[in-house]
Amino acid sequence: MKKVICLMLIFIIGVSFCSCKNEPDGNFYEEYPTGDEIITVEVEKNPEAVITLTNNAVIKIELYYNAAPNAVANFIAFANEKVYNTMCFSEVRNKCILMTGYQSSEASAPYYVKDELQDKDNAVLTHERGIVSMIRTSDSDTLTGQFFILTKDQKHFDNTFTAFGKVIEGMDVVDALASAENTDGKFTSPVGIKSVKINDFGVDFPNPTIIRK
Repeated sequence: MKKVICLMLIFIIGVSFCSCKNEPDGNFYEEYPTGDEIITVEVEKNPEAVITLTNNAVIKIELYYNAAPNAVANFIAFANEKVYNTMCFSEVRNKCILMTGYQSSEASAPYYVKDELQDKDNAVLTHERGIVSMIRTSDSDTLTGQFFILTKDQKHFDNTFTAFGKVIEGMDVVDALASAENTDGKFTSPVGIKSVKINDFGVDFPNPTIIRK
């Protein structure tokens, strides 16, 4: 029953919204590749992301490129194009799934990202505390770049959602966000994302392969 409830809570998300408004710059995705081929590069060290919130708290994430190269490439693209500056941490589900949403009810992702679900018997990442994973609906290939962070293990999410990173600093910030005052999971005062800075350790990551809307 717990598994069914958790999955339903994610599947009915759609797009979540915050109270303030911001906009990304331009149609940056127009030249992104489409189709089934995911372009990859060799990496010796995983890239890292530093998320600074509007309250100046910081969350640092290691991005596991070899586990989910397209999801990581999309996260990097969203960060570089400042799309994440238009998002916030807007709600929590099952008291442990901290979710992002857009700051404006008029905003939405410009494209979908192809799923990269790992075989659960050979998964590099499993959905445990601190894991960062892509939000999707019940339909395949509906990843939009929105993500969630777990404060408790949810290993039944393996092979259902695309895990692509893990919090390596700032889990106290994540815990505080997840326990903030809310109504039916929606935060009374959503916390915006001020910036996401990527440390690529000198690697030129390719653009993600996308599905145009």
